[in-house]
Amino acid sequence: MAEHEHKDEPVLLTSPGRMARGIIIVAVTLAIGAAVVVTQFDNFFSQSAPVTRIQPETPPPPPPAAGVTRIAILAGSSVQGAPDYDPDDAQVPVGNKVVWENRDNVFHTATSGTGPEDAEMSVAFDTGLVNGGESSAEITIDADVGTTIPYFCQVHPYMTSQLTIVEAEEGGATGGSAEGPTLTILAGASAQGAPDYDPDPLTVSAGDVITVRNADNVFHTATSGAPSDADAGQAFDTDLMEAGATATIDTADLEPGEYDYFCLVHPYMVGKLQIE
Repeated sequence: MAEHEHKDEPVLLTSPGRMARGIIIVAVTLAIGAAVVVTQFDNFFSQSAPVTRIQPETPPPPPPAAGVTRIAILAGSSVQGAPDYDPDDAQVPVGNKVVWENRDNVFHTATSGTGPEDAEMSVAFDTGLVNGGESSAEITIDADVGTTIPYFCQVHPYMTSQLTIVEAEEGGATGGSAEGPTLTILAGASAQGAPDYDPDPLTVSAGDVITVRNADNVFHTATSGAPSDADAGQAFDTDLMEAGATATIDTADLEPGEYDYFCLVHPYMVGKLQIE
């Protein structure tokens, strides 16, 4: 019998139990490794793609709101020849709406055109009938700067006036009357008991400059206080105003409150000024 070729090499012997434990250890190690790989794989594909956020553009500011120009239909204006619309030739900032305040006690209108025979009557605007003591709806006038539009009263066609579209003040259209508050001394005011100052009372904001118009045909004043007051005229005084003249009352230095005033020439003519 031939000799074994590897008789000098050591022979490693192990028991079946040790071999089984080794196989189990290897299997567990492989299982743990596989679990780690699968978890990382899932995490990779579950991550959302990076998102680039786009900031929305800031919208431009809205245009300034239009203001309102107010025009008075004066008390007694239904009498032919009496003052009617005030101001006459109102300056309306472009974009403003216009409101006519009827201070008379009968119906009136403000209708664009030169009169009932005008083929384009009411094309630009028409208030419709405005009852005594009420105001028209806000009227939008679509016209370019520099446009002058004549208008009249359909009920009393001899009542005529006009308005002109002007540039808006800086920052947009302006509110209120284009000429500021107006106090009118009415035609016939010198007759005791007749309507005299319009509007009465007149309400203004502190700092307003009031335009006083003498629509009568004789001298008048608007003088603070009462005829018997020692300090009459101390708060304000227009001095003598001839027929058709205007004067101003600056309220910048006056405290808010109610002020009585009267006419030095006709002391029975009295009115009230309210400063807010």
